[in-house]
Amino acid sequence: MARTVEDAARVFNVLSSYEPADPYTEAGRGRKADDYTAFLDDDGLVGTRIGVLRELVDTDDADPDVIAVFEQALADMAQLGAEIVDPLDIPPLRELRSSGGGCSTFRYDVARYLESLGDAAPIRDVAEVLETGEYSEYVEGPIRGSTRSSADVPPEQRDPPCLPYAENPGRQAYKDGVVAAMDAANVDAIVYPTWTNPPAPLETASEDYRGDNSQIVAPGAGLPAGTVPMGYTQGTLPAGLQILARPYQEGVVFRLGMPTSRVRRTAIHLMGFRRCYRFRDRVEPIRDYPRIAAKTSVARSISACVPIVMRAWFG
Repeated sequence: MARTVEDAARVFNVLSSYEPADPYTEAGRGRKADDYTAFLDDDGLVGTRIGVLRELVDTDDADPDVIAVFEQALADMAQLGAEIVDPLDIPPLRELRSSGGGCSTFRYDVARYLESLGDAAPIRDVAEVLETGEYSEYVEGPIRGSTRSSADVPPEQRDPPCLPYAENPGRQAYKDGVVAAMDAANVDAIVYPTWTNPPAPLETASEDYRGDNSQIVAPGAGLPAGTVPMGYTQGTLPAGLQILARPYQEGVVFRLGMPTSRVRRTAIHLMGFRRCYRFRDRVEPIRDYPRIAAKTSVARSISACVPIVMRAWFG
């Protein structure tokens, strides 16, 4: 999360660089903008077409207060000059989602990192913490789940193979299907609530975990997306609006997010790089909107760090 959208753009200028040790960044070589702050524009919504992915809005368990805040956010975007295309259909989204799921390489990847540390590595396999108890309770499930795969066998050599994003036919089809729908509707971006439910209290975080849209499109399709504030429910619980763009159009996310965040703010999360920076937008008047007192409310990190997935999240 970052204090402002501008701060997030400055951080992204650094994080989006090519990394020789990370093969996933190879596809992005030569695609980085010189300066992502150049996309920031208070009038960035003027003349744009924004598609609404209703399939991620009107769900069976959606909280009415969150949806009401989302509808108001759409009205705000329209007032700031956007044309709202509602609904935007992505046929067949459900089938694309099921085929575009990734597979976990967590245990193998951590093992390679620990291996690179040599004798300085505190452990050799992340599964070792299950024996020592050196883990937080809320991550026990993912760690145990990672033990279903090997720490030593490369993911692509599994049966069935766990293919990386660029070579995964299901994820590539997912990306192509979303982009084709955007092209057909001639929209600049797609929006939906980042979560359709309020943040859950820490004491019931697992049982009340519901409505997480941030895991549905951007990660599987490998598309850039970002969450900007859209308001609060129950007085202090933040809700986010996720903006999804075409491949390597992170600048579009920043351009559309700038004016939206001026009106409705909670947080931004740089998820594609697994970094989290708190942000609070500047207190400035916008057109006919009054000054809004800057406010931050964090119920729990996983909900309050409503995500901005800058660069494709390859998961």
